[in-house]
Amino acid sequence: MTGHIPGTTVLRRHPSEQASFSLGSNQVGLRAANERLVLSLIRTHGQLSKAQIAELTGLTAQTASVIARSLVEAGLLVAGAPVRGKVGQPFVPLSLHAAGAMFFGLHVGEREAHLVLVNFTGLVVAERRFSLEGRTLGDVAALARKAVVDIRSDFDAEANARLQGIGIAVAAGRHEAQSAPHLAEVDETLLALGRQLHLATYISSDAVAACSGELIYGLGSGVPSFAYLFIGDSLGGGLVQNGQIHFARDAAGLGIGKVPVPGLDGATVPLWTLVEHPDAISDERRLAALARGIAHAVYSVSVTIGCELAVIDGLLPPAVRRRIVVSVKSELARLDAGMAAKLAIREGTSERRAVSLGAACLPLVDRFFPQAEISSGATLSRSD
Repeated sequence: MTGHIPGTTVLRRHPSEQASFSLGSNQVGLRAANERLVLSLIRTHGQLSKAQIAELTGLTAQTASVIARSLVEAGLLVAGAPVRGKVGQPFVPLSLHAAGAMFFGLHVGEREAHLVLVNFTGLVVAERRFSLEGRTLGDVAALARKAVVDIRSDFDAEANARLQGIGIAVAAGRHEAQSAPHLAEVDETLLALGRQLHLATYISSDAVAACSGELIYGLGSGVPSFAYLFIGDSLGGGLVQNGQIHFARDAAGLGIGKVPVPGLDGATVPLWTLVEHPDAISDERRLAALARGIAHAVYSVSVTIGCELAVIDGLLPPAVRRRIVVSVKSELARLDAGMAAKLAIREGTSERRAVSLGAACLPLVDRFFPQAEISSGATLSRSD
């Protein structure tokens, strides 16, 4: 069953297809789009009845019932015990079936690689860690392949059939090192890993993966549009609009790190240059310069597109991330007190483990979310 979900429609789409459906689309396409919508709503609300699904989606009661029944039969939803209200008939709450689908996520960082297997509700089922010291990317791919094979050996055929792909997040590195030939070499090594495992493979930067995790499990689950900044070995990020990620993994594409801001010496520089390495940010002078730069960048975004939330995330000690958020708020108030009152600046929920979980979100988003295309503006290598 790998590659699709059983039932009358194929919920997932091929990466070359468009995810959005118009009223002129065929019935199969509309059905798949509605199934994705129902799954995403239940993920957000925790559980819904068929009547609530109809109310939230605008579908007829009969259509909502048919879709709900097909998703239960496909093993993606599970029906709870009937609940009797004060009036009317009892209703049956529907929730995500944890075993309905599983996804591998691999984060290849600067010092360590981390592999997780995540179920349909976001619970980490299994995980492995490997040191990167003295190892090539090919060595890491071989270790990951062995770990995946070992983990899969513990599952029966039905559970293995529920595996829906592997998402791989690669530390962005210095922007000047992200040449097209370099990325192509990285992609080919990792896509080969997916082919050997017979799994659909999705490759992104750690920023794109972490943002995917934030969109599904963090603040973004209730806020469809926000600016996202990820501080790792560099600074990446961009915009999330209507649940879609709009930034690239390489220096040539879209990204908030390219916004010109005041540098350490007052000269105008790209925002990403203010991050030498996350370990160095604790230096007061560099932290202050970074906060000032982020404030200028999110201010530029907010006054041009009306963004009302900026999420600051990354592989940082929580105390450092908190200090950056506080400093950004102060710098923003100096720029424009009125805008500072309107624009919320919040910490993200990422950590080293969460980037791997975010990588596992890449196949989840592509296969089960409405309009699941990461966006034409984002760079995401995929292979089926």
